[in-house]
Amino acid sequence: MQDAGAITLQRLCLPDPAICSEGDLYLHLNDSAVMDLDAQAVVFLPGGQALCDTWMNLFNLGVWARACDLGGLALHLAGTGRFHLRIWRQTKGEGQGDTLVETVVTLTPGGLSVDLGARVDLGAGPEGLLMFRLTALGEAVLTSGAWVAPRPAALPERRLAICVTTFRRESEVAATAARVTAFLDGAGAPLLAAAGMAMHLIITDNGQTVTLAPHRHLTLIPNANLGGAGGFARGLAAAQDAGFTHVLFMDDDASFQMEALVRTAAYLALARSPRAALSGAMISTVRPWAMWEYGAVFHRLCHPQHVGTDLRHAPAVARMELAAARPKPPGFYGGWWYFAFPLSAVARYPFPFFVRGDDISFSLTHRFDTVTLNGVVSFQEDFSAKESPLTLYLDLRNHLHQHLVHPGMDLGANGGARIVARFLLRSIVRMHYDSGQAQLAAWGDVMRGPDFFADNADMAKRRPEIAALARDEAWAPATPALLAAPPLPVTGAEPKLSYGRRLKWLLNGHLVPFWRLWGRDVRIPLTHRGLIWPLWGLRSATFTNADESKAYRVTHSKRRAFALLWQALRLYLRWRRTYPGLRDAHRAGYDRLTTRAFWETKFLKAPTDGPG
Repeated sequence: MQDAGAITLQRLCLPDPAICSEGDLYLHLNDSAVMDLDAQAVVFLPGGQALCDTWMNLFNLGVWARACDLGGLALHLAGTGRFHLRIWRQTKGEGQGDTLVETVVTLTPGGLSVDLGARVDLGAGPEGLLMFRLTALGEAVLTSGAWVAPRPAALPERRLAICVTTFRRESEVAATAARVTAFLDGAGAPLLAAAGMAMHLIITDNGQTVTLAPHRHLTLIPNANLGGAGGFARGLAAAQDAGFTHVLFMDDDASFQMEALVRTAAYLALARSPRAALSGAMISTVRPWAMWEYGAVFHRLCHPQHVGTDLRHAPAVARMELAAARPKPPGFYGGWWYFAFPLSAVARYPFPFFVRGDDISFSLTHRFDTVTLNGVVSFQEDFSAKESPLTLYLDLRNHLHQHLVHPGMDLGANGGARIVARFLLRSIVRMHYDSGQAQLAAWGDVMRGPDFFADNADMAKRRPEIAALARDEAWAPATPALLAAPPLPVTGAEPKLSYGRRLKWLLNGHLVPFWRLWGRDVRIPLTHRGLIWPLWGLRSATFTNADESKAYRVTHSKRRAFALLWQALRLYLRWRRTYPGLRDAHRAGYDRLTTRAFWETKFLKAPTDGPG
């Protein structure tokens, strides 16, 4: 068994078919090795080989040693049979790396530890990724593996509140509650105790429809429908009242493996900085082998980090992880599908965006020392699949607000207008005129000042008004007429840059007479919905969901496009005229609307049991 005086930094993680079954994210196996997912083990024939050079199971020495006090480091392996073991450090995206250990080991159910403390620099400045390979010398089984460090003599006790906000997703949040509480009662208990970390699940129910059996590790709080911002504000208040030291915000479907909690607990327990925070990655369930967002940077616009990286490809993973180990750039923030932080560093509550932008604002104002850790990830529907006039309204609204209130981000009237233009022209080029109308509504609402956000924290009146703008962009049952357009070519290849550049300057035909007479009609799958290039040269585009059971069609219209541009010009003139006073009002309002006192006027007044 593993040394009781050790902290598990990360365990060997195998696929959970209910969450992700992409085996190459976890281990690279040859034909003589196979994963037994029921037993959560790897079974080898003679010559079978398993490589832990994968995103789920490599060990990012650069992140851990730079951010945490590691008094040592060892690889613990358990199973049966004899193996050739090689452990190496990778400092480049390509190549074999530097061998640290090469030996023959005999695994037993109790396990053995290979000490690496004398072989690697555990100070604050090492780089590199630790990986290992096992080659079976006979029939053998690997039942567990873990990177471990000695438990410090004086390890403060910490309490982490896992705050989940939900709205009428009863089955998803019930499944999350069952998985988390079972972990806290079972396999997680000794691991978290070794890290000096107690965890408790707080579910804020904005829909007031969730019913859960009582549990010592669970608190259910009914709340008004205040969106993610209000739900997380309610969870934050409960965590503060109950004396928690840390909070973990996550989405209600919470499609993550429990190993993420093990790595989170170890990182928070050993982190040097009192402002240490952890941002989990997000991977789309549509493309579970590709990174969607590994943290993001807000610089004028949102820039997801390492988007599209193929997580099945070891060199691509190595390059991404080596880059991720470097200090985060200014404007880095973590999405609230998985974001852990210390309560001692919290000076403000979320801003009442309802949804979209609350996580950006929270990170920008607090300047946490944030890291990302491989394998800490939430699998969920990606943002392009969720895109609608309402979400684009919320996106533009929060972009303008961030630039108005955060120090050093003021772009001036013309700079802010350029942000609007970028959003609006993208919608026009994509023939998404409903979205363009929603974006102009967002611009107008920002010009109403911060009291608009205060008065519409629940978006009860504004949300249906914006949603009603979705005339052409509303998903409907697919009909033969909708599916009649030819599909996007199978190659799915982006056209030459010069072709796209010409169409960009022509607004994709909106500046070309008689475009609807010769433009093409194409059917575009959900995976390409968020892209622009599939729409180059089209007069209509039909978007379909994954199984083509639902669809919607947008069609080229110069009338609608130029009506949007005329409306934008009128808004721009008002924006320029009122900008200085508007900026000052938003900054003063930000101070007022990010307090607990503001949120307590919005919370549902109902008796609840406090978290244990």
